[in-house]
Amino acid sequence: MSTPIAFPRFGRRRITPQACVLTGRVHLRAYLGEALAELGFVVRPCADDEGFAAAAATSPLDLVVLPLPDGPATAERLRRLAVASPEASVLLLGPPAAPALAAAEELAEALGLTVLKPLGTPFRPADLVSRVAHLVPRRATLQAPVDIEEALAAGWLEPWYQPQVDLSTGAIRRAEALLRLRHPVWGIIEPARFLPSGADLPWRAVSDLVVDRAIADWRGFAARGTPIGLAINVPLPVLREPDFVRSLWRRLPDHPAFRGLTVEVDCSAILDDLDAATAIARELRFCNVGVSIDDAGPDWTPLAGLPHFPFVELKVDGGTVRGCATDPAKHAVCAALVEHAGRVRVPIVAEGVESEADLAAVKALGFDSVQGFVFARPMEARKLARLLARQDAATTRPPAVG
Repeated sequence: MSTPIAFPRFGRRRITPQACVLTGRVHLRAYLGEALAELGFVVRPCADDEGFAAAAATSPLDLVVLPLPDGPATAERLRRLAVASPEASVLLLGPPAAPALAAAEELAEALGLTVLKPLGTPFRPADLVSRVAHLVPRRATLQAPVDIEEALAAGWLEPWYQPQVDLSTGAIRRAEALLRLRHPVWGIIEPARFLPSGADLPWRAVSDLVVDRAIADWRGFAARGTPIGLAINVPLPVLREPDFVRSLWRRLPDHPAFRGLTVEVDCSAILDDLDAATAIARELRFCNVGVSIDDAGPDWTPLAGLPHFPFVELKVDGGTVRGCATDPAKHAVCAALVEHAGRVRVPIVAEGVESEADLAAVKALGFDSVQGFVFARPMEARKLARLLARQDAATTRPPAVG
């Protein structure tokens, strides 16, 4: 007999809340699941009553989302919910004036369930956040240490993607793969909590996983007609392993739409061993792989002394970009890096752009692209695919007549 999972709590609340989206509509289930996962829920999508029963038996649920109308099944589902997860909050979703919505709300209250303010359709993401935010504890309290070896063995690691937007066109020109861990109890975990700085970690295994998953996702984008440039992060010591370079080259897509892969390497690591880094960057260009200098900041100046610049891009770290609109020191560093990028003829990217003021500043300074929350947070591959499809549709739509 298996041992049940112990769910840590703050008082009566688990550190990571559990949610169930119960609907047979595949796209709606996926959309709501992704939105709730980004807010910090562990999501258990359920297509039918059998799936709901399994989810409720796995762990107590904090939130059940019921899209309506769903006919007579709605009443029976609410009665089952009152028995299986009486402490769960219920979020009903449907047209505001629909009789089914009012009937479901009345029954849920009569059964003693906690009913959140119904979410009318269509709805904005902010509306969903306002309904469920109180169920999610502050991120600062989530301190679950996760063993990276366990995560690799369990298959919990996956790449999410943050778009890089071209400032001249407003189009997504590339996406950076950023590692996330999908824990069965703790939900989505960011790298700072499972890839601690300075730790002796299995970087080769992690890098191989990112390469494989990112290339597989690229093939999916290409199959949908929206191939996009991809960037991955690889530590310099892994790139120095001769068999890694050969393995990387063999895994690249043999596809007419593939324009190469960008590998981002931390600027501080490059500055610590400039000779090795420049040699690797030159070698990788023959493999259709370009090396980007990631997280460049105030200590970038040794790069100015390179007689040849084999790198394909400069990315300025978010700590330098944030506040550059008002901080003269940050503004000066950004301006110097833009000037250097122009001198060596490579594009320059501003990372961590989170405000309209900083966005205006990097535009004025002459950055080529931006990456940051002002445009988009990291997202799952399927969400990026939908974003690319909308962008493609917008650019190919014929102009209105009249």
